[in-house]
This record gives sequence, C-alpha cells and structure tokens, in this order.
Amino acid sequence: MEYLVKSPAKQRPYTEAEIAAVLDVMRSGKGQTQGEYMTRFQDEFRAFTGANHAFAVDNCTNALSLAATLCGVKEGDEVLCPAYTFCASAIPFAKAGAKIVWCDMDPVTWCVDPADIERKITEKTRVIIAVHLLGMPCDMEKIMTIAEKHKLRVVEDCAQALDARINGRHVGTFGDFGCFSFHNAKTFTTLGEGGMLTVKNEKDAAVVPGIRFNGCCSYPARERDWIPAMSNVDMHLDGFWPNNFCLGEAQCAVGLAALSTLKADTDRIIAQNMRLRELLRDVSEISFNTIPEGYRHVCHQYVLHFDGSAFGKTRDDLMELLRNKYRIYSIVQYYPLYRYPLYQKLGQGEFDCPRLEAFWDQSFSVPMWCGMTEEDLVTIANAVRGAVADLKG
Repeated sequence: MEYLVKSPAKQRPYTEAEIAAVLDVMRSGKGQTQGEYMTRFQDEFRAFTGANHAFAVDNCTNALSLAATLCGVKEGDEVLCPAYTFCASAIPFAKAGAKIVWCDMDPVTWCVDPADIERKITEKTRVIIAVHLLGMPCDMEKIMTIAEKHKLRVVEDCAQALDARINGRHVGTFGDFGCFSFHNAKTFTTLGEGGMLTVKNEKDAAVVPGIRFNGCCSYPARERDWIPAMSNVDMHLDGFWPNNFCLGEAQCAVGLAALSTLKADTDRIIAQNMRLRELLRDVSEISFNTIPEGYRHVCHQYVLHFDGSAFGKTRDDLMELLRNKYRIYSIVQYYPLYRYPLYQKLGQGEFDCPRLEAFWDQSFSVPMWCGMTEEDLVTIANAVRGAVADLKG
C-alpha cells in the first residue's frame, strides 16, 4: 500500500555543512579517532547543555553502560527504571547483575512517576534511571530530592531529549550522569549512531577516558618513549573492566556541525507538535501528554492516546482505519519492558505498574519528522478525526 503520510527513514536530511565536515575528516592526514573533532565536539556539547563534563561515545546504550560502571552496579543491587521506555534504558544495568524494579508512569507527562520511585526504594536500591521519555523532561526536582534523601545515584536517560529543558536548565545536568543518543531515529544524528555521556563530578569524570578506551593511559614517567611500551593499560575503577566505546572523528565532525542548527530544528518540531494538538483539540477521544509550565518538550515522537470505551472501540480499531482507509502509517511505540521475552526470560518480568497497564494498550504514534508541512499535519489530523467519527458511527 502507498501511504499518504509515512515517516521517512531519517528525521531530517544532512546539511551541506555536515557533509563537508565528513569530507574534511576523510581528506585530512590526521587520525580518524579520538582527535581534534572529538575534543571540539565534547567542548561545544558541554557548552550547549551546561554540563560539567561531556564524553563522546559510540551510542547511548554504551553511555548508559559507562554510567552503570561508574555507579558501581553489581550483582544483587536494585535499579529503579521506568517500564515505559526503550529497551536500552535497562539493559546495561541488568547486564551488570542488577534487579530491575519497574516504575509506573505519571498520568500527566507520561514520564516516570516520582512517587512510585520512592514507594519502591529498598535497602538494596542503588540507582534511579530517570528517562526523559519522548522528549518530555521528568520531574527532576522531585527525583533529585528523593535521591538525596536515600543517598542514591541518578542516571538521566536523555536519548530522546537533546535540547529539552526545565526552566532553562538542560536535561542531563541534574543527575550524576546524562546519556544522549545520536541514532538515526533522532533529529540530531552522527551518521546513524553516536552518543554522549555527561558527568557531574570531577572524580567520576577523571576515570571516564580510560574506561571508555580499553584502560589505555599514559605512564607516570618513562626513561625513553618506547620503554616499556607505547601506552599503559590500567584499571581505572577497581573491580570493573574497561571497554572501547569511542566515537570516530567523522561522526564527531558531523555532530559539531549539527549543533549549529539543533535549536532551530527542535523549535520546528515543537511548533509542528503544537499545531497537531491544535488541529485535534476538538476530538475528545484523542489526548496528548501535558507539558508542565517551564518545560521544553522536544517531542521525539507524536504519541496520541485514544479512548473509545464509550462506543466499545480500541486503538487497534482506530489504527486499522488509519492505515487501510485513510492511508496514514501509524505505529505503536515501546511495549512495556516487563512484557518483552528478553526481560521475562532473564527474571526481570515482575511488575506493579497499574497506570501503565491501563494506558499503554490505547496509545499510538502518527508520522513525524523535522520539516513537516501544514498539509502533512492537516492530512494526519483529518484522518484521525475521520477514523474516530467512523468508529463512533
């Protein structure tokens, strides 16, 4: 079937400046990794977000892996994580041996509920994962108050929330660590993969370079530059093996160029989202998450909730019409993680999330990308309105 509106494979095309940056790296005689572009990209990302420290990595999952290592997560620990998020939010912590304790959603923002976080803290709890879901910031003031009270580390999963802010303060700067994604599904991407780890304190930041690159470091002193070898290899955090999570120079160059248009791109996506909400405000069966005052919600996806209970219809009925009659390619984002076979087979299927259970099966996403036209948005809104009317009729 040919759809009238379907999301493209990439949320926005690369700019000429980004393409030129890659060619510059390719033509340069300099190294292709851990060089000038990485340093500049980290520095400018740190300046853009206001983070104390920033480290480029090959993807957000490995930023989360570094955070899990820096938090010292080990067998027997408990880690609190939203059940409504992408699978990568929990995987690095579960791999480290932690029990994942699934937290319920806030019914207003659809992010994790701070009250449910506090309700599920035990003497084994070590870390809170705060996911800024769909570009909506969590309530970090409440989460940090809870963390300080119980002496817990906080990892912000900002994979979908680059440029999201609370009263002007960028996400990823509240907790101990912030983890960002530059995957192809994001508006800001570094050739399909990439990420950044932001770090709050000096002690944690000091060990990141070694853990990020196989434990490699310099010798304190050498008689000759070849004795005993080119570089030293050491354990930078007792009891934890290092990894290789480095991001190449070409990807860092793209990221550096893309930072110059980031705010304009997110402004456009926000404007599109607000326009879609306006076009559907008279359809009482459709609702969106609520944006608290002072929050910059950067809208990673346009997720809608459908309530057809008054006339005995479900989200699946609506999506059938959207696809087959109105030719709008709608999808469902993110199964609650405890429902996936991966987590169930590994003993992580226990849950207590009544609000998510009531909500999720009636949510869906419509197409979105940076640069949608008024015609695109009107076509989607008219299709949703028409499909709802068909079901009511």
